[in-house]
Amino acid sequence: MRCGCPQCGAFMIQADGDASVCVCPDCGYRCNACLGTGTALTRAELLARLGSDWYAPDALKNQEDANDGQG
Repeated sequence: MRCGCPQCGAFMIQADGDASVCVCPDCGYRCNACLGTGTALTRAELLARLGSDWYAPDALKNQEDANDGQG
């Protein structure tokens, strides 16, 4: 992912290593806003949201259909 540095406007790049962060090559500013760290849902959390307005049931059905041919 490439995004603009909020401090100086230069393009930031994802840093190598254990931490999921982007680093500005010009000013050294570090950020993880565009990476969505800590926001992934588990399958159980997703299934718990089945009744939500934003949920698209066809997406889960398509995933299950794809998994039926495996194993």
